[in-house]
Amino acid sequence: LLGAFGVMAIAAPALAATSVSFTPVNVSVKQGQTFTLTIGINPQGVKNYTAKTELHYPAGLLEVKSFTFAPSWMPLAQPGYDLTDNTNGVFIKTAGYPGGVSSAVTFGTVSFLAKKSGNGTIALNSNSFALDANNQNILAGTSVQSAVVIAAPAPTPTPPTTPTSPAEEPT
Repeated sequence: LLGAFGVMAIAAPALAATSVSFTPVNVSVKQGQTFTLTIGINPQGVKNYTAKTELHYPAGLLEVKSFTFAPSWMPLAQPGYDLTDNTNGVFIKTAGYPGGVSSAVTFGTVSFLAKKSGNGTIALNSNSFALDANNQNILAGTSVQSAVVIAAPAPTPTPPTTPTSPAEEPT
């Protein structure tokens, strides 16, 4: 009986692992437009104190324009924890939540510019983490992604030309 209880005690934290979500999951924009991606954190009842999200995106198609943390998150701006690299398509933000958070919250919102037409994916990288009170990473998987479809801009219509008749000469 004690053995079964011990296994349940060890398995319980695994059942309450933190998940990350992106909204929207599918993005459809035109070249030259900007769009926002909201990053959510769901600790599923276990207090999280620090979260790091590392996103990878196609730098040829997308450019990060800005990021805003949701209320109560305190940014950690140090090497490896805060980066916007539009050349290599890497975006990292890390922050702490004073007192911890145990229910679903927004982590922040990132704004992207659609640079040219094409298809790509914004994906959460395995370097991401969510830390509990013991500084243990309790992030469950990093297979979170958003599909992006960028359409070419609509061609600018040219006004129709009307044939002009030569001016009549006085007779």
